[in-house]
Amino acid sequence: MIQLQVHYKVDFGQALYISGKSKYLGKWNPEKAIRMNWTWDDIWISDVAYHTMEYKYFISDYDKVQNIFWESGPYRVTNKHSIDVWNHRKICFQCSNPKNLQIYIAGSQASMGQFQSRVQLKNKDGISQQKFLINIDDSQIHYQYHIVDKCEFSSPIYIVDINSQQQYYKDALLIFQDGLTNPKKMVYQLTKNICYGYVPNEQNDYQVLKKANLKTIIEFCNMKEQSTLEQKTINEEIVHLIVNLYYFKQESFTQSLLQLIQVLIQKYQLLYICNNSLTHLRKYLSAYEKLTFSPE
Repeated sequence: MIQLQVHYKVDFGQALYISGKSKYLGKWNPEKAIRMNWTWDDIWISDVAYHTMEYKYFISDYDKVQNIFWESGPYRVTNKHSIDVWNHRKICFQCSNPKNLQIYIAGSQASMGQFQSRVQLKNKDGISQQKFLINIDDSQIHYQYHIVDKCEFSSPIYIVDINSQQQYYKDALLIFQDGLTNPKKMVYQLTKNICYGYVPNEQNDYQVLKKANLKTIIEFCNMKEQSTLEQKTINEEIVHLIVNLYYFKQESFTQSLLQLIQVLIQKYQLLYICNNSLTHLRKYLSAYEKLTFSPE
């Protein structure tokens, strides 16, 4: 036997039920579902014959299965003792890591740090992974990998629709990410308005940035022969701006650069700033975070 537990407070006269794919769980027929037992602190429990199963919880009247309200999201799966949370799922994030680099993940969910902190993934057999408890009412998860080697690189921000995930890893939905083998092509998110990374040179580079919803590219140069601001349009959806810093006054260089970035954010909202030969550019961009300016 295994014991399923779920914490949820129902209204008086209601109960939690388990319905599932197997014959033991009623083959998704609510009238043949298992009514769970209430315990202290609104913990509902049920001992179930051990078997690998797909299942979901629903709320119904205590004495009769009617007025049914199913929990959201895809089917749960388990093959061991399970403590569940109503409308939550365990999500297992994995990525290929043959060099056993330090890889961190940050995401939009509270368990993933809401992009304010990072969680280090566990490495085993060339795979980095970590499980998180995800609120199934949030139909999308935004997440980003951060790779630490001699330098630090970050992936684009990926978006996954958890309601469409059909792959399972033991008792968790599985999101597997490959393609992190070229960290020099990673993108770092500095603030909610600034992303930062490699200089796009090929059409494929622009397509990758477009998929990451980065449509305004800022590239800095320092050339006497070039005008202060030039624009070259790659296609109708991506604008590539070349900003010449040659004419900036050195005594106010940093402040002038930050003011320019503020103006560009007000116009374009989200910027992708290229990491080119300007050695101190990232230091200036980091200083931007400390300014009190906050665009709408």
